[in-house]
Amino acid sequence: MEELTKLRQEIDTIDKEIIELFERRMGVVLDVANYKKTHNTNVLQTSREEQVLQKAVDNLQNKELSQQARELMTEIMSISKDFQKSQIYKNRKLKDYTRRAMDMKAPKGFYGDRGSNSEQAMIDFFGDNDGKSYNTFEEVFMALKKGEIEYGVLPIENSSTGAITEVYDLLRKYDYFIVGEQWVSINHCLLGIKGAKTEDIKEVYSHHQAITQCDNFLSQYKWRIIPYKSTASSAKLVAESNDKTKGAIASKINAKLYGLDILKENIHSQSCNYTRFIVISKYLLDSRENNKTSIVFALNSQPGALYNALRHFAKNNINLLNIESRPVENSPESYYFYTDLEYPCDSPKLEEALIGINQMSTFFEIVGEYKKGNINK
Repeated sequence: MEELTKLRQEIDTIDKEIIELFERRMGVVLDVANYKKTHNTNVLQTSREEQVLQKAVDNLQNKELSQQARELMTEIMSISKDFQKSQIYKNRKLKDYTRRAMDMKAPKGFYGDRGSNSEQAMIDFFGDNDGKSYNTFEEVFMALKKGEIEYGVLPIENSSTGAITEVYDLLRKYDYFIVGEQWVSINHCLLGIKGAKTEDIKEVYSHHQAITQCDNFLSQYKWRIIPYKSTASSAKLVAESNDKTKGAIASKINAKLYGLDILKENIHSQSCNYTRFIVISKYLLDSRENNKTSIVFALNSQPGALYNALRHFAKNNINLLNIESRPVENSPESYYFYTDLEYPCDSPKLEEALIGINQMSTFFEIVGEYKKGNINK
């Protein structure tokens, strides 16, 4: 035990020397930052970094520590770069976005026919069913662009099948914002016309997401599976066909709304099946209750780029909830990263992290600021 105590005392002495040298190094880093700010020089100097790493290895007596030395110097340089950026970009703000208060009575629209899960999300969020239905995701965005509605409701993520990538792409295409979210428990049912039975069914209609969510159930039958506009639209189609051989995957609400029989309930593969719906608007929401931020950014393709970007969240104790990648058009192996963060939206810590990522990105936009929705199980 006495020997261990002596070793720890020696480590404490060495650590003190390291901190003194670190403080001295950061003083020089500050001088470098001031030089780069004055001469408008980039913080990132790749060739210089490699030189520092190689010198670290060359200065080692025990070459078995080469990898550890490179890791140490890489971390020190990352700290130095962050410090330089904080000095160079001090007091620089992100783009000043126009913000408005939420108007719960404003015109709104949703994806799918009446009885769709999107309509249910709209009802849960706004408290009424006074909304206009649209057949496709993009029609909701176009309606917002034309001024037909002020808010649109559509799905973006399912707990079973993951992201709805088309919605992510449309958010960037139209430059609109997420101002709210609503989780809805999804109970998929097999529906048929009055008097139909499971053995009568030969073809089944539904949205492709719902079909995927029910693949275990559907694999038991030799039915023809036909992707259709939405679950509600599928139920409406089957009702209008008055054909016992046609079935739809939709909700109980659709059965009641379109006069269909429920042939089988809870046919989704996972017992816990939730979809996250978003509320979109032309303007960000002005609210102190906002605690969730969605951003999209792109980076130069180089080792460690994404890691160095995400470090800004960890350093500021910001909870990274989700990250999705989408390809950049006409640019192979380049990606947009859509990221959801949980942290008070008016916090200086969040502002610092977003500015840090903004400065190292080739593309950066805030996609939304809103209050995190609850999952009621």
